[in-house]
Amino acid sequence: MFHNMSIRWRLFASVLAAAALILATVIGYGYLEARHMLEEELEAKAWQLSNATANRILTVETTVEKVAGGLAAATVMSPDAQDGLYPLLERLLADNEEISGIAVAWEPAYMARAGGGVSPSVYRVGNRVARGNLAAGGANYTVTDWYALPRNLLLPCWSEPHSAGSGNDTLMVTYSVPLYAQTGKNSFIGVVKCDVSLEWLHELLLSLPLEQNGYAFLLSRNGTYVAHPQKNFILKENIFSRAEEQGNPLLRKLGREMVKGRSGYIRYDNIVSDEKGWLLYQPISSTGWVLGVFFPQEAMTAKVIELSRKEAAIGLIGFLLLLPVMLFIARSITRPLLKLDKAARTLATGDLDAPLPELRGKDEVARLAESFTTMRNELKVHLAMLEQTAANRERIESELRIARDIQMDLVPKTFPPFPNRREFELYAVMNPARQVGGDFYDFFMPDDEHICVAIGDVSGKGVPAALFMAVTRTLLRAFLQNGDSPGEALRHLNDDLAQNNDYCMFVTVFCLVVHLPSGRCRFANGGHNLPCVLRADGSSEYLPKTQGAALGVMEGLQIAESEAFLAPGDTAFFYTDGVTEAMNCRGELFGDDRMTKELATHRSLSCKDLLGAVAGAVAAHADGAEQSDDITMLAFRYFGQR
Repeated sequence: MFHNMSIRWRLFASVLAAAALILATVIGYGYLEARHMLEEELEAKAWQLSNATANRILTVETTVEKVAGGLAAATVMSPDAQDGLYPLLERLLADNEEISGIAVAWEPAYMARAGGGVSPSVYRVGNRVARGNLAAGGANYTVTDWYALPRNLLLPCWSEPHSAGSGNDTLMVTYSVPLYAQTGKNSFIGVVKCDVSLEWLHELLLSLPLEQNGYAFLLSRNGTYVAHPQKNFILKENIFSRAEEQGNPLLRKLGREMVKGRSGYIRYDNIVSDEKGWLLYQPISSTGWVLGVFFPQEAMTAKVIELSRKEAAIGLIGFLLLLPVMLFIARSITRPLLKLDKAARTLATGDLDAPLPELRGKDEVARLAESFTTMRNELKVHLAMLEQTAANRERIESELRIARDIQMDLVPKTFPPFPNRREFELYAVMNPARQVGGDFYDFFMPDDEHICVAIGDVSGKGVPAALFMAVTRTLLRAFLQNGDSPGEALRHLNDDLAQNNDYCMFVTVFCLVVHLPSGRCRFANGGHNLPCVLRADGSSEYLPKTQGAALGVMEGLQIAESEAFLAPGDTAFFYTDGVTEAMNCRGELFGDDRMTKELATHRSLSCKDLLGAVAGAVAAHADGAEQSDDITMLAFRYFGQR
């Protein structure tokens, strides 16, 4: 459908479609890039906020640890000065707002040996500081975690979160330091403890600058919620119990990562709701707690979506403004093209004198109109030249046909050539690759007892080869008729051809003279293919090689002469390399082996049928491929005296 539209509307629709695609691409890329940048910024902000919060918690814990350690050292130095412990504890509590209570809990056995006493404690009640005795009323504080852990581990440690007790629901954690008598580390005498209310942790996490629906939480070493925006989770829920309730293996895996003390920043659904976002978690080294901060995705994507909406609105306005502009441009471009189209249709009918539109300006359309005018004028000239060329070509082809006829007349083509002679049978064929070629064959009887047979192949093809072939055949026949032997004839022929041979053409020639009464053959070879002799006894052989090279290259060439005998029934097969080098579409040559096989298969046939069989085999091998070289064959069968 699009291709059936006019150029104007195709141009209009294509530009608008491209503009819409570019606009959508820009908006989409802007959305993705802005989102990526905000995600990177959010991650950096998350780590910064988390590190600051963790450092704030760690600072408080470090302060508590220092206070407890200092108090333990002071207590060990003066274990009997119990009356002075209350003022010391009150002063430490007043100087450290993070601490909600301080106490020295003596080992009951140590107190019994010391003749009794108190385990002094001070704690905050509202805005005032109250005193207490951990051992009052026979209270057994030795079973609490904050006392049992340092006594058994003999190390300072943080307890798990717990309530203050005695009807007080305030949640706290306790840092405890074991006390030892100066006699040795194994002499455990009590514990110094500092209580820290978890309320400040809850307020600290709530004060973090998080987006709407963002929150922070704190886990203990075993995964219990120490701080959480939902207070019913604190000390009552565990991240692993939540995973079991929700059937969430990912939350269970995340909990394992957290309690192992690892940190990370991952995409995760809100643990409280189904909102998607990012979760950052990292450990607090002193207590082994884990701080988690959740950042909702909606707050970030809302900014990106708002920016994309503004970009889309601006792009849509620009797109609407582009419509009339593109329509005007399309019309201004296509109007002159319509005129050219009308003129071109007139030219297509053959009316080369039809007027063409004259367009103003120097743009592409105006230059196209000028090109049409130039094309029309040149077309007129070209048609006139084409008519002259066609006439010349017809004349040349006619001359080539005449040249072919003349060339074919130069070689004997009447068979049998000597109908009254019973001593031999002879037949020859010549098939040029072009209208005229460079191969030739010849035979004649200089007297009643001899017959001369020759075959040759001129370098190249076409008219030059045909002319060179005519000269070669004429000279060779003249030398042989003059009584020269085959070797002498080829030597004289070479010297004459080499003179004034500016184009360096050459010819290969094989010349054979047969004494008919005896079958004795004298032959010379000027670089040609050796004839194959099919013996009457069924064997085959090539005539022996003799010294000689292609004729016409240089004067003074030595041509050797040799002799052989033909027995009655022997057949000599002469050929040019167009036979063995005939090529098929796969580039495979006919070759000597195929030729020899065909000759042996059809040796009993007459000379004419033998050549026909070989020619048919060559054509079958070529299988329609273009003939690349002239093909010439001659068969001479010797019968002897009858």
